[in-house]
Amino acid sequence: MEWDELNHFSLTRSSVLQNAPEESGVYGLALPGKWVYIGHSFNIRKALLDYLSGQKPYVLQWQPREFTFELQPYKSRLARQKELVGKYQPVCNRKTHSLTRL
Repeated sequence: MEWDELNHFSLTRSSVLQNAPEESGVYGLALPGKWVYIGHSFNIRKALLDYLSGQKPYVLQWQPREFTFELQPYKSRLARQKELVGKYQPVCNRKTHSLTRL
């Protein structure tokens, strides 16, 4: 399934607590029509809450409004993240990202 077809949830603390699982997987942060960041974690909910608490300011400067995710076991989540980054080219996954908007 394409990531654009997955459910997208509001990137707010209450929405993350309600919708994001405490499981291993890959997650994406987005603006409508634009991928900001695609990451992976052993705990998707914790990773998203970390973003909301300001631990990754270079991502939050883009003010992502939505998140999505897919569950992936530990052994396959890094490969899946790399595949998705290659396909969708999120702005904050670029090797030389700038602290200013492109």
